[in-house]
Amino acid sequence: MASSPEVQEIKDKIDIADFIGEYLRLSPGGTGIFKASCPFHNEKTPSFIVSPARQSFHCFGCGAGGDVFEFLMKIENLDFPEALKVLAQKAGVTLSHQNREQLSRKNRLYDLCDLAAKYWHKVLVDSPRAQAVREYLAKRGVSGDSIEQFRLGYAVDDWSNLTDFLLKRGYKKQEIITAGLAIKKERGGGSYDRFRHRLIFPIVDHHGRTVGFGGRALKADEPAKYLNSPQTEIYNKSETLYGLSWAKEAIRQAGECILVEGYMDVIPSHQAGVKNVVSISGTALTEQQLKNLKRYANNLALSLDMDEAGQRAALRSIELALQSELNVRVITLPEGKDPGECATKNPSAWRQAIDGAESVMEYFYRRAVQGRDLDSPEDLAATSDYLAEKINKIGNAIIKDYWFREYASRLRIDETTFRQRSDKLALKSQNPPKAALGTKTANQEGQNSAVQSSADAVSAQKAINSPDLIIFRRILAIVWVYPDLLAKLPERLPAGLIPDGLLRSIYNELILFYTKNNGLFTVGAGERKEQPIFDQFISQVKTSVAGPPAQNSVAPADQSGSVLAMLEQSYLLAQKDFFALPEKEAGAEFDNLLRLLKSSYLKSKISRLKFDLEQTEKRGDQATAAGIYLELSELIKQISVD
Repeated sequence: MASSPEVQEIKDKIDIADFIGEYLRLSPGGTGIFKASCPFHNEKTPSFIVSPARQSFHCFGCGAGGDVFEFLMKIENLDFPEALKVLAQKAGVTLSHQNREQLSRKNRLYDLCDLAAKYWHKVLVDSPRAQAVREYLAKRGVSGDSIEQFRLGYAVDDWSNLTDFLLKRGYKKQEIITAGLAIKKERGGGSYDRFRHRLIFPIVDHHGRTVGFGGRALKADEPAKYLNSPQTEIYNKSETLYGLSWAKEAIRQAGECILVEGYMDVIPSHQAGVKNVVSISGTALTEQQLKNLKRYANNLALSLDMDEAGQRAALRSIELALQSELNVRVITLPEGKDPGECATKNPSAWRQAIDGAESVMEYFYRRAVQGRDLDSPEDLAATSDYLAEKINKIGNAIIKDYWFREYASRLRIDETTFRQRSDKLALKSQNPPKAALGTKTANQEGQNSAVQSSADAVSAQKAINSPDLIIFRRILAIVWVYPDLLAKLPERLPAGLIPDGLLRSIYNELILFYTKNNGLFTVGAGERKEQPIFDQFISQVKTSVAGPPAQNSVAPADQSGSVLAMLEQSYLLAQKDFFALPEKEAGAEFDNLLRLLKSSYLKSKISRLKFDLEQTEKRGDQATAAGIYLELSELIKQISVD
């Protein structure tokens, strides 16, 4: 991670808890820290810790951790230059010319799309050529404030209007094509504007950056009513949701996201005062989009078009949301064929429909029994199969179990039989046709790539996630809260009982630190104020790491990062688990951890000696075997004493 003055200035201006709080629901977790469920792996008990004092985060479940840059890069899949620009803009820090040149070409595409949005918006608001479009919006009930908020625009009916403007502003034709704003002609080297005579909806990511566009046709005979930007380097359709930038705070406050189908559903809803609403923008809902929504709320209400296609889309979305362990409700519209019309014609009815949304499992039951005679064996079987398939979509095992019991009771069928039938249906759905032998599917290729990336991450974490180091991390965490306990360490856990490697290096450095700074560890608990034990130890470690290899007592250069990461984790763990722990209980835990670490070493040594004894006896070397046997007996005695 770069450490330029600009990077440090950004860190100083952005509070990491406030920033991460835009993605996760943080709750107080101890003295000056916050907890949350980790966004990088599935977990039931929150183990993700944010420390404003250290301006860092760490997950004790998957090992992810670092500063605000590392969080943004990981959660948004950005490289450092991209994260730098996002955070610099948020912090109000002007990047130097050198840094601007280092930014990836993605950032130039962001700027290009932003300029296109501004141009189209200016045309809509001021140009005489857009008069009919302004009248159309007024007729649809779109206010001037909404036009400004959502930066609506108009692409004139011209083959190169936008391209000509962007070329004059210094952009290259290929960049305009790459951004999805123009289409290359099949013959020759020319191009033409993708959007012509269309109402433009800028698609903005949740950082407020323009990444793409949607265009509504203004000609009645236009084959495609809506035209969207293609997939580009900055616009990933499977991740982006229209309106999230404007809705995320409202979603967090409401604890629920309302999902609608299109741009013209989102805007009227905002005008009606319902702002926790986003749109899937004409594409099928994806797992990644749901994952993005779960950063803000665990509850999802769906209100898609009530026509047959809308109902099918709703069912697909519901099933995917259930698999993602979201709590799902279904909104039934009282009037109008879509949420936009309902919100425009009768805002209060739209709000009432949201308040009266029913649980998705009640929605499924109502659909299942509608028009069926449950006294008929055939109808009963069809109904139970339909409901069993829906239960199988639920990701949460407890909720799944509840609905097995509830539906069995309502249908008056045997619960065990119902579950067995459900298992059979699930097994049938999980056996799709196999790919031809020797043929890799695109999904398999993607999985192989993901496995390789995952292997790299596991390798990086392995050094600090061994069982012994996890125990020692807790020992350190207690020391940062109760430094005087460190006096027990050399006596209870001599250096000879510490295995070589990273753990031995940190242990030696800690004992050296204790010897040099003995006064820090002798202050009585009643007199002690907050001592900068951790900061001083980190400073010593960094000095040691930076010294010549011969004097570097901590770790080789390739392990120094693991050392510092482990120490930072220990400090966060101290805040998470031990700051509120009474000294007596902390001392008991400290003693127990020392016993565990000592026992771990002794058991490992005993295992090795048993192997050596076996090999020695096979060779017939009785004298050596006798020595090994005596050493074994002594180690076994030590374990029994502890």
